[in-house]
Amino acid sequence: MDLGAMVAAFFCAFFSGFLAMGPFIRWTRSRRWEQVLRPKSEVRTLADLHATKEHTPTFGGGVFVVCTTIFSIIFAKHNLLLWTSLGVFLSFAILGFCDDMCKIVQRSSQGFLKRTKFLFQAIICVGVLILISLKAPDYFVRLHELWLPLMRAPLLSSLPTALLFGFLFLVLSGSSNAVNLSDGLDGLATMCSIITAVAFVMIIVFGAGHPTHVPIDTQPLAVVLAALSGALLAFLWYNANPAQIFMGDTGSLAIGGLLGIVAFFILQPFILAIIGGVFVFEALSVILQIYFFKITHGCRIFRMAPLHHHFEIGGWKEPQIVMRFGILSVLCAITGLVLSRIFLI
Repeated sequence: MDLGAMVAAFFCAFFSGFLAMGPFIRWTRSRRWEQVLRPKSEVRTLADLHATKEHTPTFGGGVFVVCTTIFSIIFAKHNLLLWTSLGVFLSFAILGFCDDMCKIVQRSSQGFLKRTKFLFQAIICVGVLILISLKAPDYFVRLHELWLPLMRAPLLSSLPTALLFGFLFLVLSGSSNAVNLSDGLDGLATMCSIITAVAFVMIIVFGAGHPTHVPIDTQPLAVVLAALSGALLAFLWYNANPAQIFMGDTGSLAIGGLLGIVAFFILQPFILAIIGGVFVFEALSVILQIYFFKITHGCRIFRMAPLHHHFEIGGWKEPQIVMRFGILSVLCAITGLVLSRIFLI
């Protein structure tokens, strides 16, 4: 356990992110890189509630992505998992940046088409599997195992590679889009991401003897998540209500991609769904709303989806929603840690 590297990565990412964010905010304002809000014809009451957010800079995710990457490389042990996870992290950040830039150029809240994002994410998944199969064939075999919480043996010991690709795509696209959907209130996605990342640091650090232990050093992943936690904590200083800057898709897709690939690498993707329960609830609320609306020809389950907007339109204040969702995120993290059995080894 390299606790010193994790602590150093955390604090260096925090202080560098904190110092860089102020000048970055001024720079984005000078370039008018501002969040494009959805029109009132589309979101109705929400447009009035979010009117003060107009002209708030975006692309803030770029700062914590850079800080996380730099200090992960400096402090983490260099191995295949480090470079692959950072590759996924940066790839999703680039996808998010292009999506954000498309919105700004077009002055529209609509960025890339969904199928374009899914294609890009599928290419990343193929690249990850090819790289692991060539560089670490024994570990690649272990990745074909499907583990569920509390089990001491895999549910499936050998997934077909085609299904493994589908599973990885589901994990990465699901986690990245779930974080993206949660990024609708000041500080919400940031706070929940910090809690989720810290929980996974604990799983990696204390779960070395778990039955899902893989034949490769996973400690560098803990350093990466520690750096991400520090950088996000600095970002939260500026992203708390009222937000001075938004992370944009640049940040939200990158966070989700990193959390997803880490969970996949340590054979704990189902634990991610539990620890990141708030993200799951947000994504499910959108899916349920869309399908229920289509089936009933216009009826809705929620006042508006994602879920945080349902409570916002219902009269809850934005800081109140963020704090309560943060409490739920802590409860989800504790539940996930217990189910991951790291305290029972």
